[in-house]
Amino acid sequence: MEPEFVALELEGRKAEWLRELLADILLWGKPTPAVSLHCDNQASIVVAKNSVYNAKTRHIHLRHNIVRNLIKIGVISLDNVKSKRNLADHLTKGLCKRRIIETLRGMGLKPTM
Repeated sequence: MEPEFVALELEGRKAEWLRELLADILLWGKPTPAVSLHCDNQASIVVAKNSVYNAKTRHIHLRHNIVRNLIKIGVISLDNVKSKRNLADHLTKGLCKRRIIETLRGMGLKPTM
């Protein structure tokens, strides 16, 4: 759970920067919506939305505060994506040829296999 939570915190900071950039552009008339972050780890989503600390999450206390605050102020929203529909799986896991082709097509790439 820890690597996924670290990734949530880093991407949350990037989303905050992007949102502030869009707000600074004078042509952008509407308030910027929350950036939806997709995560395939339900434990990370539960920890991010829960304000209770325990011994298992003590080492990520600062990151937890950052992610929870970004959710609270509406910068990011967390959505669960099933591993079966996760397009980034082939970048981090060994998958069969069929799953690699499916994820490549899902990203709009043409497989050369």
